[in-house]
Amino acid sequence: MTQPKTITVYCGSRPGKRKEYAQFAAEFGSRLGREGYAMLFGGGRLGLMGVTADAALAAGATVTGIIPEVFVDKEQAHTGVSHLEVVKDMNVRKKKLIQLGDAFVILPGGFGTLEEFADTADWIHIYQQSNRPVIVANICGLYDPLKTLIRTYMEEGFMDRDEWSNLHFCTTSDQIFSILRESLTDGDVK
Repeated sequence: MTQPKTITVYCGSRPGKRKEYAQFAAEFGSRLGREGYAMLFGGGRLGLMGVTADAALAAGATVTGIIPEVFVDKEQAHTGVSHLEVVKDMNVRKKKLIQLGDAFVILPGGFGTLEEFADTADWIHIYQQSNRPVIVANICGLYDPLKTLIRTYMEEGFMDRDEWSNLHFCTTSDQIFSILRESLTDGDVK
């Protein structure tokens, strides 16, 4: 039996002000499980992280969290996931989340989520792993400014559009799962 593809999910440890963020996170997590994917995330129980993980677990997904000691000490760890790995710090966490993911989905979040997006996109680009999609869930237009910034980088010659074909902005889970199905065919990962 083949291993399920692992989707690294980055999202906020807060729920955000709009109910649509949590609704989308729950729908997305549930669909991960129903479609047979495994979920890898930052290991927190708060905010959208907890919502997504809980929904994925309820739908039968294997959910693995990687959390730094500092958040365990603050009692923020999601102890109900399939596997919870406690690591020394944020750098170790980010490296593992990148190395172990077959694809990456960025849900709404703040600076931490933005940093994870930038680190992941850059890693994938530097190591020429364009077969690993990086998908931004642009819910309620939250990431419109990021999309504009990336477009500006391309227009100003700081990024080559052809080298970033694996970067996608989506507004629906149907779009996200279509990209995942297209990108994650057997033998076409990492």
